[in-house]
Amino acid sequence: MPDGDFEGYFQARAKRFAAFYTSEPVARALGRGPLFDRLRLAVDLAERLPAARVLDVGCGSGPLFAPLAGQGIHVTGIDPAEAMVALARQEAAAFPELVEVERRGWEDIDEVDAYDLAVALGVFDYVDRPGDVLATMGRAAFNVVASFPSPGLRLNLRKVRYGARGVGVHGYTASDFRPLAIGAGLEVAHLEPLGRAGYVVHFRRPGVNGAPSRGKTTDGG
Repeated sequence: MPDGDFEGYFQARAKRFAAFYTSEPVARALGRGPLFDRLRLAVDLAERLPAARVLDVGCGSGPLFAPLAGQGIHVTGIDPAEAMVALARQEAAAFPELVEVERRGWEDIDEVDAYDLAVALGVFDYVDRPGDVLATMGRAAFNVVASFPSPGLRLNLRKVRYGARGVGVHGYTASDFRPLAIGAGLEVAHLEPLGRAGYVVHFRRPGVNGAPSRGKTTDGG
């Protein structure tokens, strides 16, 4: 999907996507269990690093906020869709000292070395320039964790369903991640398959084994 369409698509369907996280048993019964699997993997990585500051790219309604803030981790959630931001701010209100929400897309990320971990769950499915997104996240954070759908029947059905609304969906194979990482100046630290749903990949800067917390800066200093 062209990056310019991302905002409009999720603006119109914010409540529907947020509803997927209402009940894990229901989500699993509907075949959407990987939503919770990838969420748990991202939280586990943040705890293991350990991360003090996390950038949640395409934060949606904020399902990462409670599990991260509950561990004392500061979270900045960003999303281009106003309706998603409104839902995310409702979720963030429970953690006023730890969670902040901003309306902006990945193209507006200008921080450098500001976060220990940048997370993008359900984002790379829809962007046409994954290398640019990954490089931007890799400048903002020392570690990046992201989910990627894999090719197959599941993805083909999504392409048909979303394509009817003018939305493109992209699939990735395991062999795609190393060249994607290299192009972004990163390396693949770990790849976790999610069955037929795809993968969760931990990227990091070469030589970075943990999360060296830094002050928040921008390209301007």
